[in-house]
Amino acid sequence: MQSFVRWAGSKRLLINELAKYWPSDECRYIEPFAGSACLFFHLEPRSAVIADLNSELISMYRELQRDVELVLECFRRLRRGERSYYSIRGQDPDRLAPTEAAARFLYLNRYCFNGLFRTNQKGTFNVPYGPPKKPLKYFEDRVRAGAVLMKNAELRAGDFETVSNCVAKGDFVYLDPPYAVRERRRIFSDYLPHSFSEKDIARLGGVLDHIDAAGALFLLSYSDSPEIANLKDRWRVRRITSRRNIAGFVGARRLASEVLITNLRG
Repeated sequence: MQSFVRWAGSKRLLINELAKYWPSDECRYIEPFAGSACLFFHLEPRSAVIADLNSELISMYRELQRDVELVLECFRRLRRGERSYYSIRGQDPDRLAPTEAAARFLYLNRYCFNGLFRTNQKGTFNVPYGPPKKPLKYFEDRVRAGAVLMKNAELRAGDFETVSNCVAKGDFVYLDPPYAVRERRRIFSDYLPHSFSEKDIARLGGVLDHIDAAGALFLLSYSDSPEIANLKDRWRVRRITSRRNIAGFVGARRLASEVLITNLRG
């Protein structure tokens, strides 16, 4: 199954490599930085905890759990086109009914530039119009299928460290935080106010220790950068090359080195 959510930094192109670390269908799957949750949808686990700091994203997933057809009905009512996009973007989601807010999220995600989610310091979504060049085929069918799988998941909105407190023996935790690298490297890092940053890397290391001590397995995907040298020294590391699809123009997209860090033996 493929995710129906467009997401900057999605690991869709690495999905087959990531899936190699999935130990068993009997494991509970936990993802504290969910985003498009592409690995979750690919693996189709029987039990999961899906979490993200982005409360709008989690609310959208929750409404799809509750009544996917009502969300899609609201989605169809939203008018297409650039002028309508900016009008809908200007709405305050807190003033909408939950199903309408979920439909708005799906709409903005589908028609915004490059699938980015970015807010200003007030937390207001501010990505310009930029729909996919190719229509998303069978979009509603993919949303319905995703909603069925989401019924296997507990949804949480919150910080990754708080989410990690639920980890128990035998769980599998996949962590894919936004890349908090120095500005000179020109990797997109804007997301939400108080989002993951370089100062959080030490906390991330503590979370990996906590997961390991609990008897659970983890997989962390990250940019191969000096900022995580300490993590690379402590755990099993594999370097891979992937294409970054965050840049605004195809010519600016490039191959980049990434690392997969895990406590999985073998």
